[in-house]
Amino acid sequence: MKKIIPAALAFALLSSGSVTVFAQQADNVQVVKEKREHHFRHMKNLEAEVHKANELKIERLEIKKEIVQKKDQLFSLHVKAAEGGKKDTRSGKKAIWQDMKQIHEDLKALKQEAHKTKKSMHDAMRADDEKLAKEKMTQWLSINEKINNKLSEKSQKLDEIIKQYN
Repeated sequence: MKKIIPAALAFALLSSGSVTVFAQQADNVQVVKEKREHHFRHMKNLEAEVHKANELKIERLEIKKEIVQKKDQLFSLHVKAAEGGKKDTRSGKKAIWQDMKQIHEDLKALKQEAHKTKKSMHDAMRADDEKLAKEKMTQWLSINEKINNKLSEKSQKLDEIIKQYN
């Protein structure tokens, strides 16, 4: 009997604590659900812009795919030139590589700007400022278009380097 009462008391204390924790988790789930509904309520007003953003992302990924393929081809050409002892053809492309370096720096700056703009757009949505959110979304889309243009420029520079090998 002496062992049963403390055990029952301990069980009662433990189970009451778990009920409290379960109730707090349910409140957290409700808050998350409300935030999600709030977010999608604002996003449905920007549906056309969201579709345009998705199209830009698809375009950007296709350009990046082309760049990777061209870099792979360039690597093969570079290895063949090194094996053939054609050092002059490899070193003659420094000006183009300097241009590529500048493009990379520009891309880095544009990506940071896009990130900041997108973050401020989400902050505007949380503050229920629909006009500012739409303005920031438009800015974000224009920055993404600039990023795609820079990536296309990078792809063209890689084409120039490949042509010099041939």
